[in-house]
Amino acid sequence: MADARLEAIARHCRVQIIRMLTHAGSGHPGGSLSVIDILTALYFGRLRYDAKRPDWPDRDRVVLSKGHTVPALYAVMARAGFFPESQLVTLRKLGSPLQGHPDRSALPGIEAATGSLGQGLSISLGLALGLKLGASRARVYCILGDGETQEGQVWEAAMAGRSSASPTVRSTTSA
Repeated sequence: MADARLEAIARHCRVQIIRMLTHAGSGHPGGSLSVIDILTALYFGRLRYDAKRPDWPDRDRVVLSKGHTVPALYAVMARAGFFPESQLVTLRKLGSPLQGHPDRSALPGIEAATGSLGQGLSISLGLALGLKLGASRARVYCILGDGETQEGQVWEAAMAGRSSASPTVRSTTSA
């Protein structure tokens, strides 16, 4: 990342990831750390959203297909103002909205409950198609893990996304 501001945010979020996982006593540090630059660039350089109105209809959507790396998403969302950073240490605690996989019913700003690898691209395609049918200008971003790209469902979603009637979904892969 060339922008010093983005680098500083990503560095801060890395510290928060390690802090969260240490307090939780479990989690996936490698995957969470590998995706933080992508999430930082999206949330602080590309996405259209309002952290105070996470259900704003014209917001861009992010689907973290590799749901086990959600501590990275929580760190970025807290930094963006979706919820207080002090809440990050409640990761995986009973009653906390910050669970080990994204839960859209527990935390406003999460677009999809993910964790079953391979489903994120299909979810993203469905979201994008619904937005297109509603004439929305919102964009959908999907972040896949490198291993899950071997799932048949990812291939099927990618093939469905090729059709001219399908909307554009921007996707990226991280280790």
